[in-house]
Amino acid sequence: MKTIYEKPPKLSRRYLRDRKWVSAHIQELMEKYPDQWILVYDGKIVAHHAELGPVWDKADTLHLEQPFFHLIEGGVRVY
Repeated sequence: MKTIYEKPPKLSRRYLRDRKWVSAHIQELMEKYPDQWILVYDGKIVAHHAELGPVWDKADTLHLEQPFFHLIEGGVRVY
């Protein structure tokens, strides 16, 4: 049986810029939003919360296209 998967959507330039913005500001974000999910859109923090659900709901409410979510881990993690 052959499985057919849909091709994932191409990431927008804005999404890639937001991802790069988070990387460039990670130290500052770790201090301000430890152990929280953040929603970044157009280089701005639109929402943050310890759980993803409320952040996801905010993106849904605002009808954002390809929002960038990121978990800001506080402290040192050993996996």
